[in-house]
Amino acid sequence: MCSGYFTLPFYLFFVLFIPAFFCIRKFKLLTDLLLLIFIFITGFQISSHNIPEYVQDSAYLINSRCEEILPRHHYILSAGQQKFYLNNHNTDTLYHPGDSLIFCARIIPFNTHVNPGEFSYAHYLKQKKVFCQVIPLTPVIQKGHSHDISSFFFRLREKFIHKTTLFIQDSTCRMLINALCLGYKTELDYELRNLFITTGTVHLLSVSGLHTGALYLFFLFILKHIGLTHRKTEILLLPLLWSYACLTGLAPSVVRASTILSFIAIGKIFCRTYTPLNSLAASAFFTLLIQPSALYSISFLLSYSAYTGILVFYPFLFRLPGTLPSGISKIYACCCITIAAQIPTLPLCAFYFHTVNINGFLANLIAVPLATLLLYCSACCLIFPLFISQYFSPLCELLCQILIKFLQYFAPYSINIQNLYPSPLSIVLIYGLLCVTGCYLYFRKCYWLYSGIVICTLLLFYLSFLNFQLASKNEIVIFHHPEQSVILLNHNGFCLYLQNTLNSPITSLPYIHQHKLKTIPPGTGIADSKLFYYSNQLIYVKDTISILTQKYSTYYPCNILIISNNVLPEDVFRPSGMQTPIPPRIILDSSNNTYSLEKWKLFCQQYQIILQNTTENGFIRLSLK
Repeated sequence: MCSGYFTLPFYLFFVLFIPAFFCIRKFKLLTDLLLLIFIFITGFQISSHNIPEYVQDSAYLINSRCEEILPRHHYILSAGQQKFYLNNHNTDTLYHPGDSLIFCARIIPFNTHVNPGEFSYAHYLKQKKVFCQVIPLTPVIQKGHSHDISSFFFRLREKFIHKTTLFIQDSTCRMLINALCLGYKTELDYELRNLFITTGTVHLLSVSGLHTGALYLFFLFILKHIGLTHRKTEILLLPLLWSYACLTGLAPSVVRASTILSFIAIGKIFCRTYTPLNSLAASAFFTLLIQPSALYSISFLLSYSAYTGILVFYPFLFRLPGTLPSGISKIYACCCITIAAQIPTLPLCAFYFHTVNINGFLANLIAVPLATLLLYCSACCLIFPLFISQYFSPLCELLCQILIKFLQYFAPYSINIQNLYPSPLSIVLIYGLLCVTGCYLYFRKCYWLYSGIVICTLLLFYLSFLNFQLASKNEIVIFHHPEQSVILLNHNGFCLYLQNTLNSPITSLPYIHQHKLKTIPPGTGIADSKLFYYSNQLIYVKDTISILTQKYSTYYPCNILIISNNVLPEDVFRPSGMQTPIPPRIILDSSNNTYSLEKWKLFCQQYQIILQNTTENGFIRLSLK
């Protein structure tokens, strides 16, 4: 297996890089370029996956191990080199990491087709190297449990969660402590989660670098005050850091923070000076070396963007007002840290989550210290025996109530910009602008300033072109929604539902926001110089499109025929001589059942007609140009 991964990159390395190194070693730029090419090819080979093909109608004996618990008690199983997704909605039986499970099942690859702007759960699982789902055909039998390090820390976390139920009576406080300290968010209710999202403090609910850094300082304070030397303190901090990372289930953000702090601690152990940016780069390099797919993880991008923003922009922001009084200086420093962390993450939030919080840093000024105090008190409750923990529990509940009350008070004043759909090129240009701005602040060279002006100009021109392109777009989008029909017309910045059986526009709403469309009332026709639409027929310069439903079953000769609501071929085309012209292309939306699909497949095969359906192909675009 390893030979398959490394044959090509290492062949190129020995054939190209080593001779070139001896020939042009004086030209450092060229050798660095070749080294980067080698690393890129190697990473590409390592991150590639050889996925076996499974027969969907066949049964397979799955002898697996439970690796990870997903929200709503879904599981990731490992069987040899393959990983599978198990949906546990048909049973109340709960499994734990390390459980050995055996059952017969069908193996079904994930459907990667999603509508424009929708979240792809299959893509999320792909980052975890999970490409198939198993559907059990027999009861899942637990035949044993492997006692390894991951299962040990999972059981330890379960004991801590059970301990919180003993000394914390308030359910809301208990949910918040479990999420804050242990990364256990299964019991979090929707209202509490939405409160943190609205106020821009949702990062507090996910164990991250903030929590890891706070515990690092907490353990550092304790170890220093029990009389340990500086060197011994740093040595003991390393296993404590990684024990906490294992306790949280090796959450990626905690692993990244632990890696950065480990580099800093190792440097202090060997009395070496360190550069924060170098430690950050080394952490990212080793993370990607172990897990190349982390490069496509949203949490990876957000974490390192925030770290880089703090290191680059914080010194400039802190020096901006000049000398301040001591008390005001500390408050201003906290503001600068939150703003510096927020600057490089806003484009990513706009791209992935389609919303940004502008004044979330104000809420973080109060919420972060409260959450840190709550974290320290909760850690004392979890570490110390129960009779000591009872003395900390009232303080924990008080801090929880203060934190929630503050967020509830701040929520009406939160400024959230929603429905943002920036293009990838605009994100690249924005980050290019941030990079040259950071370089200018660091080096104070004029050419960085000129580069920033050029990028700003390019960004403005591109955004103007993009808005013009969106305003002049003409297309029909046939969305994929199981057992429903959603057909949308995008015409010069306006949209009209040609067919919609959904009560809410949840399927098409991301597309409408992405293209900044204005909705035309249903039942409205369109009369344009290039396009005419009324009833179930659309005529434009190039082709004619007809939509057949149970309501509008009259067929007009057309180039593209869209079938909806189980209209059958014999309902449209009479067998007697087929006098009605047959369209060269037929499209079936998701409202058609299996019987209707099979009927149309046979019809299209008989008359050699192009057939598409959203069930197999996902959403379909028809350009009207």
